[in-house]
Amino acid sequence: MEKYIVLTNKAAYQTRVDGDGLMPVETYNFYFFDEVKAKYTIAKVLDDNIKIKLYENYEGKDYINEIRVKFFETFPTIEAARDELSEIVAASGSNPDSAHTKLVQVP
Repeated sequence: MEKYIVLTNKAAYQTRVDGDGLMPVETYNFYFFDEVKAKYTIAKVLDDNIKIKLYENYEGKDYINEIRVKFFETFPTIEAARDELSEIVAASGSNPDSAHTKLVQVP
């Protein structure tokens, strides 16, 4: 059974999608007023035992966390992962500035 996850990268934290356990499938930039605010990557899970590294800078300190993939929401198809990504973006559109948001696939 295939599994996909959606990973988020922002200025404050980055997730690593390199390694043997994940295969990046699609990446999207989320723009707000023509500025990239987040990068979303849909990745196929190749190994259920992998840990995803999360790099975070908080109040000037750097932190590295390794989180098992089992703690991430998974989706059975890439279409389901895309639907989730659409919901994430739609949820950000609940105010008047939402007209200035867009999601663009990175080639």
